[in-house]
Amino acid sequence: MTDTVRLVALSAGLSTPSSTRMLTDQLSRAAATALGRDGAEVDVTTVELREYAHAITDALLTRFPDERLSMVIESVRAADAVIAVTPVFNVGPSGLFKTFFDAVDVEVWRNKPVLLGATAGTARHSLAIDYAIRPLFGYLKAEVVPTVVFAASADFGADTDGQADEQPLAARVRRAATELATMLSAGIGSSAVTAETSESAADGTPEEPASTLDAEFSDFVPMGKLLGRD
Repeated sequence: MTDTVRLVALSAGLSTPSSTRMLTDQLSRAAATALGRDGAEVDVTTVELREYAHAITDALLTRFPDERLSMVIESVRAADAVIAVTPVFNVGPSGLFKTFFDAVDVEVWRNKPVLLGATAGTARHSLAIDYAIRPLFGYLKAEVVPTVVFAASADFGADTDGQADEQPLAARVRRAATELATMLSAGIGSSAVTAETSESAADGTPEEPASTLDAEFSDFVPMGKLLGRD
C-alpha cells in the first residue's frame, strides 16, 4: 500500500441533502480512520453524480465524456479504492448510478477494490445490494469488500416503528471500512497488475499499452489509413 491512499467516493443521491450522501460520508470517514491506523495518509475525493447527470447521459449517447466527466473518470482510474453508494428504487440501483457505470470503460474497474453502500426508505429493499448491485461489480471484475452497508431511514435515527437493524449502522460502517483497509494492506487491487507486468517482463514479451477506446470502437481504423489503402 502506498504512503498516500487515494479514495474516490461516488454518491448517487438525487436530492440535497440526501441519506445517500450521509452514508457516503460515514463510509469515507471510517475508511480514512481505518487506513490511518497503518500510518497512511488518505486523500478522499467525493463525487456527487447528480452534478454530472447531463454529462453522463451525453457520454452514454456519444461514447465521449466531456472534460469535467473525464476528470472524474480519471480520478476513479487512479484511485486505490472506490466507495460507491446508491439509493434503491424499484428493487435496484438508481438510474443515475447505473448510467454512470454504463458510460465508463469497463477496464477502469478491473481489480479495483470497491466498498458498496445503498440506502432506501425501509429495510425491505436491503437484498437489492446482493441480487442487483453486487453482480454488476462482479461483471466489471472489481474486488468488492465482503461487507456491504445498507441503511434504511430508521438507521439514521427515525426508528419510529422499530425497523432499524439490530446491529447499529456505525458498527456496520466500521466493519466494512476495516475490511477495505485490510484488502489494501494485503495489496489487493494492485497485486494483479504487478503480477501481469512481471510475467510479461520475465518472458520477454513487451507490455502492450492499455487501450483507451471503448470496446465498441476496438476495431476503429483512422481515416488516414482508410484513404491510403489501394
